[in-house]
Parts: sequence; structure tokens; C-alpha cells
Amino acid sequence: MSEERPSHVVIQGILPKEAPGIRREFSDWAKDHENNIQVSLFIRALQKFYDIPYTETLSYFQVAGIHGYPGNLKWDGAVAPPHDRDARHYIYCTHNHFNFPTWHRPYMVLFEETLWKLMGEIIEKDLEFHDDADKKLWLEERNKWRLPYWDWALNSAQGKVPDLFVPYSINIRQPVGKGGSQQESENVPNPLARFQVKENGVPIKMGKLPKKYRVDSVPLGDGSYLPWADCSGTSRWGIKPHTKPDEWTEGVNKTEMIAPAINNHEWYFSPDRRKPEDRKKREEAIFKHPVGDLLHRLFKIDNWEDFSSTRVNQAPSDIDWEKWVSLEYVHNNLHGFIGGDGVEGIGHMQNVPSAAFDPIFYMHHCNIDRITAMWQTLHEGVWFENDVLAERELYPFRGPKLDGEIDYFTSNDVRDWTRFGYQYEILELREGETEVGRKRRINEFIDKSYFSTSHVLLKDEGHLFHDGSDIESFAARNDFEDYIIDVIYDRQVIPLTFYALNGDPYMVHFFLGAPVPQPESNGVTAKITFKSPKHVGMVYNFSTPWLGNGNNTESAMSDVESDREEPEPESDQPTCGNCVSQQAENILSNAMIPLTIPLYNAAADKDIEGLENIHPDQVRDFLANELTWVAVSTNGTIIPWERLPKTKVFVLKGKAKHYTENSKLSSYKEYDALGHITHNKPAGASHADYGQYA
Repeated sequence: MSEERPSHVVIQGILPKEAPGIRREFSDWAKDHENNIQVSLFIRALQKFYDIPYTETLSYFQVAGIHGYPGNLKWDGAVAPPHDRDARHYIYCTHNHFNFPTWHRPYMVLFEETLWKLMGEIIEKDLEFHDDADKKLWLEERNKWRLPYWDWALNSAQGKVPDLFVPYSINIRQPVGKGGSQQESENVPNPLARFQVKENGVPIKMGKLPKKYRVDSVPLGDGSYLPWADCSGTSRWGIKPHTKPDEWTEGVNKTEMIAPAINNHEWYFSPDRRKPEDRKKREEAIFKHPVGDLLHRLFKIDNWEDFSSTRVNQAPSDIDWEKWVSLEYVHNNLHGFIGGDGVEGIGHMQNVPSAAFDPIFYMHHCNIDRITAMWQTLHEGVWFENDVLAERELYPFRGPKLDGEIDYFTSNDVRDWTRFGYQYEILELREGETEVGRKRRINEFIDKSYFSTSHVLLKDEGHLFHDGSDIESFAARNDFEDYIIDVIYDRQVIPLTFYALNGDPYMVHFFLGAPVPQPESNGVTAKITFKSPKHVGMVYNFSTPWLGNGNNTESAMSDVESDREEPEPESDQPTCGNCVSQQAENILSNAMIPLTIPLYNAAADKDIEGLENIHPDQVRDFLANELTWVAVSTNGTIIPWERLPKTKVFVLKGKAKHYTENSKLSSYKEYDALGHITHNKPAGASHADYGQYA
């Protein structure tokens, strides 16, 4: 029996006297921010969090470091993760594991609870109140506050980063002044724009910190580095190739690049672009991005393992092709969209070791937790098939377990999110509502809020399905053809300069038509941008390079200059034990790209030859000629497929049932191989590969 250890951080959440507090969508929560007490408290608390010295366990720096670097720091005295075989490094995050959603749940609670406690200190010690009623109001708003989530898939948001993340300074509310009049808003630095680590109040490069706390640049397999050691502040798309650290070391954001990245799949529109009136519709519909379509399909998965993780779960004989979309896969792509593409610029969210230093990480992962809670509600009673995995400790997070003892949480301990004092509005059981009614309402929200394949096909603006009847009658009588790309991929890339596999992050992009590589200015390294209207989807391998070569500081990147001295020869690059372990066990990952909407729009576009409808007899030949794919590193360089020998691309045709009722989500089934589309192509699945999964 474990002993209570009060000296450790105990995570229990914000425990309300009555009902759990509500986590709200960020943009809705932040309305009228200059007069919003919760926003004022949040901004002040986050800055106070930043100001805690990096040497303290509950500093922002160390809490962010749980997810990745510095990697040499044992957080709160916790043991090394069990996947770290030599027990020397402390990169605790669990990617490509079935406990991916449950590990991040107490992490978000820790962040939320820490800010809430700091809000209390701000009210009691930092702010000056002249009116007891005003102070009571601020205390009430503090107790109502819960961490907001950023729903990047909302149709209405169009992938746009909430406004509050953009400016480097912000006006926030102050308490009522003397005489009872409201004071003017106070202008303060905006901590949501970036985190900066400081020493004695002055920004310091993370690579200059004492060895125990030092954040390394990340070595990639082509000999280049991601230059996190040269940074004192976080960036989003802000670190440009061929630039000096002085231009970005304190943190630079190009937030305007994020929405186009999310919405870059320009095939997700339906009008005929030849007509002037439809070109405007096309421009508007570009913003109906495919992330929503992935969520639609994700909510239909009926088992935890396929829902939760990119980790290949099924034996070949048990394969369900439609289940290769997962929460982790959607999450991975968003890290790439928010961080950068390596050509226009890179940022901290792009890379596992550095991601949690960017404050946007927590609102992103709060949304991941919301999606998890929604799926749990829709699939009540569904949980881990393996009880041993459900009881595996979620290091380094401790708190009251189900039996009341203080110890490391397990997935079973965090299964019920409301025990941590929060709920999501969509999941509240309303007065007089049954469980069946709640599930219908959740489905209606999903269908109305997130763009999907059914929206395109049921509108049928290209007139591909008209048979003399209305579309509702047609949908009731018929199944629709559905096309998907399924990908098995290795999280490890064979490096050019090292002797073993490395966990380089990279992207696999898919096109209808071949993209044109753009040579670098030196005319040697072929790079590629992904603004082509024929871009139909991507898979982002969000992983940690684990092959250290004795470099604990920055080395010169191929694309980003560094002013750092050469590394100490005795230094020890932190490695990700999780990645090393999965490579040793030959654990692979999977993902899915829906193809039906791109094909529908190609068929509806009279300027595109070779496809008049989406019947298999036409689609087979069209895809055989037009579908291409390319792997690209995080610095934009094309990766030869021989460096990714385990990657396999499959193309499949199935049946979909789409419903005109919002309370019914589309269902997908009966997928068959279209092997000749990929056979004999680099990284394409052969006929024999498909046969393994027949």
C-alpha cells in the first residue's frame, strides 16, 4: 500500500462546492476581453506563472518540460518513464500509445489548477480593491473559471487562431477604483503570444541555462538541427531559413500562417470554378477544412485503441480500414499546422521536445481532452481492452486515486474527467434530458459544427447524383461510394549521417497531380511548398529525434544560422525512451486521408478531364494517373522513400451511408483494395501487401 507523500505535487483539480465548472471555447470565452474579469485573471496568472524561477518545480518552465526537454530533469522527484530503459532521461510524454489521451488529461488539470491558485494570490496580494463587492465579484469569477479550449475545427472559426493569441500586449480589466468608478483597462505584455525564459528578469537563451535545465537543439538525421537552444522565447512559423538568431531568438509569431495551413486542402469546396458567381463560393468554401471531416469519422470509431492512438492496433486478419483515423493523428497534424512547415518557417509546436513551451499547446490539448470526453459519452462503457494498460501509471502525475490514496494516476483513475471539477457545456445533462437525448444532441452539434463528406454529397452542388429524385430520397435509398487513403508509417527515419534510425518528424503529403519542387537558392536541395490546389491531405509524424550524438547545445543547422560555440565533448543529449523502445519493438503507426470530397470536386469541375463522376470504373484510372505522394522533412527537404522503407500507402473504396437528419452521423463500411493505384509505386502498397489485410 502506498504512503501519502505530501511533499509532492498533488493534482486534484478545481473542486467546486456544487456542479463542475465549465470549460468554454476560447474565442467565445474571451469576448469583450477588456471588460472580462476571467480574461484579466487568466492573463495575470499566466504571466505570474512565467515569472516563477525555472529552478522551481511548479514554474512554467518545468511544467512545460514534462512533455519533452530539458529531458535531464526529474520532475517532482518522479521516476523515469518505464519506457526509458536506462532510466537517465525524463521525457514523460506518451505518443503512439493507447494512453495518449489519458496521460494528457491530468497534465491539463495540473496547468489549470496551477493557474487557478495563482489567480487567488493575485486577488489577495497583487491587486488593490477599494470595494468589497468588487473583490467578491472577482473571487466568484475566479471560481467559475476553467481552462478554455481552442476548437480549431469549427466551421465558424475557419481555422483562425483566437485573436487573444496574436498581439504582444493587451488591455485587461482592473478592479473598481476609489469612489466606485471603473478604472481604465491596463495595458500589459500578452503572455499568450509567447513564453520567454528569464534569468533575473532578462531573457536568456535556453541553451545557456545550467546543464540540468538546458534545452538542447534537436539533431535531425540529415545533420541539421532544430535550434531550440538558441531561443529564449517561443515562435510560431517565425524561425525562417537562412536567418540569424537575433531575428527570432526572443520569439516571433506569424500567426496569420496557421489558418491557411489548416485550410490548405483547397479541394474541400464544391462549386464549379468556371462560373464567376461560383468562384466566390469556392473562395469562401476553402475555409471548410478537412479537420472536421476527420472528426466526423473519428466519432464513429467504436473501440478505444483505434480511437486513441496512431499505434497500429489490429492484426492483419482483423483489419478495419475505416478505423485508421485516430485522435492522435488529428492532434499530430494540428501540431504541424500551428508550428510551421519548414519552408515558410518553423516554431516550437512543431516538435515534441519543445511543443509545451508554447502556451497555445494547452488550449490545443484542452480541445483534445474535450473530444475525448465527447467520444467517451457517445461510447459509454467502452474503455481499454487490456486492463494492464489501463492500470499503467501515468508518470509523473500524482493525485488522489479512486481509492483515495495519493499516488501516480492510472488511466482508470482519470477516466471520469468531472472528478477534477470541470465539464464541457455540450456534455452537460440538461434538465429532463435522457442519455439517449444527450447523445442525439451531441451528434447534432458535431454535424452542424464540423464540415464533412456528407455535407458535400448531400448538397450535390455538382449535380452528380441526380436521378430525377430529390437528394433526400436518393440518400435514403442508396449508399454512397467512399474513397480513402490509409497509411502505415514508421516514426523512425533512416538518417543520412548517422548509423542508426532516428525519430525525425516529417510529413507525407498527398496530391491529385504532381507538386513542383522548388530548388533552394544554392540550386541543390529540392524543397517543396504545399499551396497547390491539388493538395488533398497530409500525415504529420509528430515524433522526437532520439539519436543523440553527444551534442547538448546548438550546432549549425543547414537552414538556420547559429552563434553558439561547439558542444562540450562530454555532454549527453537527452533521448526519448518511448521512441527508442518503439523502434526496438518495430511499432508502426497509421493514419487516414479521406478522398471522396477531392474526387467529387474533380468530377464536378469541367476543366478537369478524366473524371465525370465518382463511380469506381472512372475513379480507379483517374487515381492511378493522378494520385501522388511525397515525404518532406521539417526543413522542407524531400525525403527519399528508401529512408522510409516501412511506409505503405493503401487506397480503398468503401460504402458510406449519409443521413439528412443531423442527429445521425455517417457510417462507413465494406472497404475493398484498389491495389493497382499503388502497386509498383515508391512507398505504395503492393498487391501482396493488400493481400495480408484481406
